[in-house]
Amino acid sequence: MSILDTGKDFRRANALAGILLKYGFGDMIRRLGLAAPMEQAGKLVRQSIDRELLTMPPAERLRRALEEMGPTFVKLGQILATRVDMFPRDWIDEFEKLQDNAPALPYDTLVPLIERALGKPADKVFRDIDPNPLGVASIGQVHRATTLRGEAVVLKIQKPGIRDKIDSDLRLLRHLARLAVDNSAELRRYRPLELVREFERSLARELDFTIEARNADRIRKNLRKLEWVKVPRVYWAWTSPTLSVQELIEGIPARRLDKLDEAGADRPLIARRGAEAAWKMALEDGFFHADPHPGNFLIMPGNRIGMLDYGMVGKLSHARREQMVQIMKSVVMQEADGCAAVLASWSDGQPVKYEALVADVEDVISMYYGVPLADLDVTALLADITGMLRNHNLVLPSDIALLIKAIITLEGFGRLIHPQFDVMSEAEPLIKRMIRARYSPTRLARSLGLKALDAVDRIYAPPAPAGTPKSEGTGIDPRHLERLVARLERSQYRQVQTLLTASGVLCGSLLLGHRVAPVLWDISLPGLLILMSSGVWAAWLLLVARRHLRQWD
Repeated sequence: MSILDTGKDFRRANALAGILLKYGFGDMIRRLGLAAPMEQAGKLVRQSIDRELLTMPPAERLRRALEEMGPTFVKLGQILATRVDMFPRDWIDEFEKLQDNAPALPYDTLVPLIERALGKPADKVFRDIDPNPLGVASIGQVHRATTLRGEAVVLKIQKPGIRDKIDSDLRLLRHLARLAVDNSAELRRYRPLELVREFERSLARELDFTIEARNADRIRKNLRKLEWVKVPRVYWAWTSPTLSVQELIEGIPARRLDKLDEAGADRPLIARRGAEAAWKMALEDGFFHADPHPGNFLIMPGNRIGMLDYGMVGKLSHARREQMVQIMKSVVMQEADGCAAVLASWSDGQPVKYEALVADVEDVISMYYGVPLADLDVTALLADITGMLRNHNLVLPSDIALLIKAIITLEGFGRLIHPQFDVMSEAEPLIKRMIRARYSPTRLARSLGLKALDAVDRIYAPPAPAGTPKSEGTGIDPRHLERLVARLERSQYRQVQTLLTASGVLCGSLLLGHRVAPVLWDISLPGLLILMSSGVWAAWLLLVARRHLRQWD
């Protein structure tokens, strides 16, 4: 059954189509293939287009349309704001303006939800709950409360019926994504099905408040050595998928610069501390706050920083962090191949014109020739790289997209607090430490050892099935390999012997020249003994070498 066969979903689709028409996106409806069936059913809303709206840039019109479509589409726009590889900067700027402006629900309607989540009357846990909300979002509403022990906490309560509304909109989005793939080559390049799946995962995490609480717990443990960062403690005894209870943090909102100055805050220090915490989370821990805008930070006495809202976090595997370090190193060292190799690995299985990609990478990184790491304009660099990805139809991995979005947001936050703030100068020590670790002898030896073991595993793998082309096999006889390895080991052993012999000759000569005691007939006995021993070793090595040469003749 088509999704538009159900009356409720059809009416919702019709309402969304009306909003798109209102903001001048009728062409999008036709490209999705929705116009004809809706017009035939006589359901398509017809209304004149406001000429004033048409004078606005398309990005602003789409942002306003998403706001009018409701909470689900506001959330979708916030996800789109992370896709710097798919949309140009002016579109990202508009998506970032999307905020949850949901009306507050009366407190009385939330009491049954609180008590259902607690499994007991609210007054058995809390001395009082402020009926006036601290904040209202599309999914939850936040109220201040005090526990029976006198602890100040905040309650985040999930709004009633929100899951059903989101499920209905997600059904429509999945249907629209399939229509976009089938009917529009232009929309297909934005990979709508992948975007909707990413959006579904994000919403599923956001609808379970225990996930946000676990995020807060994990980041608090990771940052425990930074005494000037405060992450709210979670009260797990009362936290559930529909109710979150966390420690109340009080301070001056980071965007209130006038209040910060009145309190005597050290704004440059706050900016540096925020960047240090953010870079540590991203590059060292691989688990970071993905929305570091000023609204999620409170400045506490002593220039301490309170971090709030862990609904959007990013995760970077060790391999991903290595790729980011490789890109930065390639830019600084002007190694286009190294950077292009990382970008090509993001092709999602699509063919890549590698030579053209390398040429474009060279053009980009040449603009940063001779720029020290600390002076690198990371925002401009990321914009150049993501623009290049769009030109080559490459897919930016969602975790990297989230990191780039976080870096750009972090730089905006830092410069709001301190106009001379430079996000890369704060990252330089950590990146240099990671590069040193990447190329340390211990790390290289371990990596080579693992590769050698992998090669041996491949060689000793079970024989290929009958009929397998010879070129698909290993092409190496294990017995022959063992002889080669033994010969290589003997060669290395002789090299070490030769070095030791040469060192002995040098050491003995120095001892003789300085007449190091004990001395007999004005000759240093230790030097003489070392020289004689080295001579014997050298003669033996020559004999062995001659014998092996005759074997090879």
